[in-house]
Amino acid sequence: MLKKIFMRMTNNLGLKLLAVMFASVVWLAVVNIDDPKTTRTFTTTVTVENNDYLTEIGKYYEIINNSNTVTFKVSGKRSYLERMSNIDFKATADLEMIENMSRVPIEIMAQRYNGYVTVASKINYLELNVEDLVSKPFMISVQTEGNVQDKHALGETSVSPTLLRVSGPASLVDTVDKAVATVNVEGMFQDITDSVIPVLYDKDGNEIDSRDLSFNIQNVMVSVRILATKEVTLNFQTTGTLPAGYEYLGIDYNPQTVTVKGLPAVLNTVNSIIIPEEVLNLTDAVEDIRKEVDISSYLPSGVTLLDSKQTKISVTVKIEKHSRKKFQMPTANITVGSLGSRYDAKFLSDTVEVQLEGLSSELDELDASTLTGSIDVRGMLEGEHTVSLQLNLDSKFTLVKNVTVTVDIVPKGTDQGTNSDKEDADQAGSDKGDSDEESSEGANSEEADSEKKDTGTGKTAASGTGAAKKPNS
Repeated sequence: MLKKIFMRMTNNLGLKLLAVMFASVVWLAVVNIDDPKTTRTFTTTVTVENNDYLTEIGKYYEIINNSNTVTFKVSGKRSYLERMSNIDFKATADLEMIENMSRVPIEIMAQRYNGYVTVASKINYLELNVEDLVSKPFMISVQTEGNVQDKHALGETSVSPTLLRVSGPASLVDTVDKAVATVNVEGMFQDITDSVIPVLYDKDGNEIDSRDLSFNIQNVMVSVRILATKEVTLNFQTTGTLPAGYEYLGIDYNPQTVTVKGLPAVLNTVNSIIIPEEVLNLTDAVEDIRKEVDISSYLPSGVTLLDSKQTKISVTVKIEKHSRKKFQMPTANITVGSLGSRYDAKFLSDTVEVQLEGLSSELDELDASTLTGSIDVRGMLEGEHTVSLQLNLDSKFTLVKNVTVTVDIVPKGTDQGTNSDKEDADQAGSDKGDSDEESSEGANSEEADSEKKDTGTGKTAASGTGAAKKPNS
């Protein structure tokens, strides 16, 4: 039996071997025709290895030109390539292999069918922008947003810690101008404390993207004091003496009041801000004094200005030089004092000229008809006398020089009060002749004797010029 089988197998052995070889060739031909070798393009993301390599040497890198995504060609049998996708490949860039501090070669490997496909030999690079890694400290400032409750104001602010260390690429760190911790105070009326994340700003006030930066701290504690407010007046005082002929008119300043802030217990004791007299010295001033006064140093302890723009106050001390003006004062406004009961006093003119000194505006408003004065004729006998006039002046006016008036003292009942009356009387006396003159002289003599007796001194009273009194000022 075995022999028969063996004979069959070895019978026409050459033909059988030839048939096997032919079948193999045919199979290979069919396979190559149905599953040809081809090339496909794949894209994958580059994985960076040894990231700390550049950091350890004080460098910072940034991938540029989107080179962290690589596209490559793979060749192999179509049957394999069709079953592969982008995730079947791994692309890596080892930073230790960096060239010229600008690029790193990318190695691409197939994670499936590695022995049946081939990645193109073209070298791809991960492109980098490499710069120095720096670290700088920045003072943290506090900023508030929103408005506190009415009649309240922001007081002192504080932050802890006060320094923020920023690390990152030099080009980015150099753009940082300040670090700000912002807290919301909307509607607040008492002190607050809050945890805040600091934000970086450039010199133009734009917020800086800090994703490529690192910080030594993430949050800071911010405290804000809320104070009460109050409106108070300003009280300017002066010192010094003006030269003669000049007058102090007052002080103009703006603003008239300022708003201050502080603790309620302190504000309750403050109603005005007193600026001491030495600030405004009027000595020898002959024109308005204009100056800017910084009132901040005169604020009570624990009190500050709500608006810092009100620190300096524009002050004008008004000073005016006196003017002089002449007035024709009616003599009818003059009171005669100490006149004997048996006499009348008649003024020889209707007006008397007086020169007054004062502010021009007030002199212009003064009406001569309102001026009054007095003379004292104590001890004066009948006849004409030149007497000093005492004016009743308001304190804002002064008499430039002493004024005298001429008064005629006559027996009571004699109609001789004006210049025209006196002329008529003189004319009548002239017409009567010498006899009347002698009679008049006798009467005058008798009157004089009578006056001597009235004095009780035995001496004749002087009938000359009355003693001048110092004018009112």
